[in-house]
Amino acid sequence: MVITEKEALSTLEGNMFLGELPEMINSKIVFSGSGNVFICEPGVKLYNSSIEFNANNSIVYLSSSHFPYPVTIIIHSNSICYLGRNNYINDKLTLILSEEKHIFIGHDCCISLGIWMRNADPHLVFNQEDHVRINHSKSIYIGDHVWLGQNAMILKGSVIHSGSIVGAMSLVAGKTIPSNSCWGGNPATKLKDEIFWSGECVHSWTEEMTKNNDNCHHDHYTFANTGEVVDISDFERQLQATSQATDKVRLLIKTLLKNNAKNRFYG
Repeated sequence: MVITEKEALSTLEGNMFLGELPEMINSKIVFSGSGNVFICEPGVKLYNSSIEFNANNSIVYLSSSHFPYPVTIIIHSNSICYLGRNNYINDKLTLILSEEKHIFIGHDCCISLGIWMRNADPHLVFNQEDHVRINHSKSIYIGDHVWLGQNAMILKGSVIHSGSIVGAMSLVAGKTIPSNSCWGGNPATKLKDEIFWSGECVHSWTEEMTKNNDNCHHDHYTFANTGEVVDISDFERQLQATSQATDKVRLLIKTLLKNNAKNRFYG
């Protein structure tokens, strides 16, 4: 079932839409399974986007944003794709969710051109000695106010804490990046810690504007050891224990959305 007109979202043939209908510009939503839930907060605009529910009991949650969503989301069974509020996505963001694992992205992130995230390899790899699989899929968690540089790739098991930077062309594979640190390279390694970044764009700046911004007079973007933090391992266990997408929605609202100003992923 392909949805290309927002009015059609009210009849999803075994799936569910919650929230406010998104504005859709050259975009489509495809349902190939059942029991899926698509949730939009007010003010969502899909631009050159494709959202594909390829199996059953999964959730895509798009939060309110000042910016359009140019996204390709391909989601399979029993997974959650959550995008927080006011993330600036410079160009197409591609998210592929497999094997009942999840992708969570916080608020106020800067996501540059050509970013891919996928939480499976997806083919099987085994240890030669005992034939035991060694490449199980894992969820991806991105905190608030994270800057992902052009063509960065974020792979399974990666956790990027709030306020951090991942440099252009970097590969983050199963690493935990602490708050307010800068990482880059393939594979990504730490370049500097105890940093923060601000979202102003310098492209058209004059020399005077550059001088006027040599110092920052606030610490709004310092996240280390602040706020209430969601325990990722416990959250994953609770998600694994729920079989229906509607139950996952309740857990999502309880854990992430009820006290949205207080609860943070990853410190």
